[in-house]
Amino acid sequence: MTNENEPQSANEDESAGGALATVGDVVADLVTGASIPAPIRRNLFQAFGQLCSAAIDVPIAYLEGAAAEKRAEAQARVKIISTGANQIAAQMKVDPEFARVAVKKYGQRIIREQVNLDQVAAVAARELKQLDAGDQKTAGSDEVPPIDDDWLNAFEKEACQKSTKEMRELFGRILAGEIRKPSSFSIRTVKLMGELDRRAASIFQRLASLTISLRMQGQVIDARVVSLSGNAAQNSLQDYGLSFGNLNVLHEFGLIIHDYNSYMDYRASVAIAGGVGFPFTFQDRQWVLIPEEERSREEQLRVNGVALSASGKQLLGILDPAPDVKYSAALQEFFRRRKLIMTEV
Repeated sequence: MTNENEPQSANEDESAGGALATVGDVVADLVTGASIPAPIRRNLFQAFGQLCSAAIDVPIAYLEGAAAEKRAEAQARVKIISTGANQIAAQMKVDPEFARVAVKKYGQRIIREQVNLDQVAAVAARELKQLDAGDQKTAGSDEVPPIDDDWLNAFEKEACQKSTKEMRELFGRILAGEIRKPSSFSIRTVKLMGELDRRAASIFQRLASLTISLRMQGQVIDARVVSLSGNAAQNSLQDYGLSFGNLNVLHEFGLIIHDYNSYMDYRASVAIAGGVGFPFTFQDRQWVLIPEEERSREEQLRVNGVALSASGKQLLGILDPAPDVKYSAALQEFFRRRKLIMTEV
C-alpha cells in the first residue's frame, strides 16, 4: 500500500529503484575494483558525489561525509513532499487535493531528474572502466587539475533533463571525458548539447561520420567534411545527407563555422620521399596520403569543406561514426584526382 502523498506512482518507484540498483552496482564496482589513477579517482568522487544518488551506498570511507549529507538532503525532501501539500493549500487558500497533485508532480520531477543523472553516471562509469594503458599513464600525472565546480553545476542542470537513451549516452561520455581531462568540454558546449533537438543531433551524427580531422595529443586541430568537387554551400554534399538546409541547422546550433567552404592545408599528411606523414582521422581510423608522383614538401594541399566549430570539435570524440561506403569512395577519389592515395596506417 502506498501513501497518497508519495511523490511517484508504483511504476515510477519501481523504475527508479531498478535504475538506482543498477547504477549503484556499476559505481561500486568502479571505485572499489578498477585500477584508476589517483587524479581520475579524485575527479570521479567529486563528480559522482554531486550528481549520482547511487554514491550514497558506495562503501568507501572517502565518501562517508558526502553520503551523510546526501541522506539528510533526501530525507528533508521527502518530509517536505509528504507534509507540504496541506501547508501549501492553507497558505494559498486552494483545494487541498489540488495542492497534493501539484506536490506529487513536483516530487515525480525530482525523481525523474535524479534517475536521469544516475543513468548518465552509469555511462560515465562504464567509459572510465575502459581506460587503456595509454590513457592511464597520461591520467596518472598529478598535474591533472580537479574538475571545476561551475562546470559540474552546468552539467547537472543540462543532464538531468535527458531521458532518452541516446542523449544519456552522449552526456555520460562527456562526463567521463571531463573526469579524465578537465576542460575537455566547455560550459558553452555542455549547454549547447542541452539545447540540441533530435533532428539537429541526427544531422550532427551524420556530419561527424563524414569528418576528417587532424589531432595532436588529444586535441582536435582541424575537423571538416570535405566538400569534394563542389561547394557545400551550393549543395555539393546533399547526396550524403548534408544539404545546405541541414548545414544551416548545425550552424544555428553553433556546431560548424559560417563559411561552408573554408580550407585547411593538409600537406603534413602527405608522406614525402618515404616519410611517414602526419596521419588524419577518418571513420575512427588513421590515414596518410601516398603521392603517386614526385611531390615537393612545400606544395600545399588545400582541403575545402565544412569546418567544425570549437564546440563541434570537442563533441567529435564522443560520437561513433556510422560507416558510409559511398562517401568513403568519393573521398578517396577526391585525393586520387590530386595524385594521392589514401592509405590506412
